[in-house]
Amino acid sequence: MSYLPWTYVLWSKEGSMKRFILALLTFITTVSAQTIKQEIVSPVTTKASKIFWSGTATTVFLVLTEDQISDKVTHDLRTHKPLGDASKIGDYYGQMIPNAAYTLGMLAHGYFTKNDTSSDRAEMMFKATAYAGLTATLLKYTVREPRPDNIKEKNSFPSGHTTTAFAFASMVAMEHEWYWGAPALALATLTGVSRMNDGRHFLHDVVAGMTIGASYGLGVWYAKRGNGAQVAFAPIIDQNTTGLRIVSSF
Repeated sequence: MSYLPWTYVLWSKEGSMKRFILALLTFITTVSAQTIKQEIVSPVTTKASKIFWSGTATTVFLVLTEDQISDKVTHDLRTHKPLGDASKIGDYYGQMIPNAAYTLGMLAHGYFTKNDTSSDRAEMMFKATAYAGLTATLLKYTVREPRPDNIKEKNSFPSGHTTTAFAFASMVAMEHEWYWGAPALALATLTGVSRMNDGRHFLHDVVAGMTIGASYGLGVWYAKRGNGAQVAFAPIIDQNTTGLRIVSSF
């Protein structure tokens, strides 16, 4: 993996905390453009594509049958609130708190112990969360779907909480033992249900968020291991044609 050069002397005296902050900044900003391109498309170019396409198909189905399924499920959960106070757990879980704690914890462990595995795990979690979160945000302010509990808030699709929760859970499930992965996925599911329980999202919003988060969690994990197609983009501009050439190799 190649990196863009980004190392500056910020302090004359290097304390442990200062060196840790420098390592964090370097980690965030020294990612090659080629790597980013491959990771951005990893939900469709790696084995994560099965999750991506099945989740996308399910989301489209729920949108087309919104009145019969999605609205009804959302209304029932919002009315009866079966989760009670447990919905607060899902709310916190979807606010990127576990994502940030995992990233910083693994980054610190990797730095102070020189453990490359921990550093790689921090990198993958950061990227999966960032790509998934940015994708969800772009869709929110493109689709502009009103929220179930407030039609003036037009950022319901997809669920951001569910997106980041499943980005975290899918990465943990792939990188750690089942007894870590299973609870992580269960809590991510709780997050999705809590968003309907609290009236903040429709069922199709939650399924879309689950699809985006899990696809990037798995996609980044597979891309790190060299699985999937290599994709390159090149503009086409001549007298007769204007477009974009996409070249893929498997």
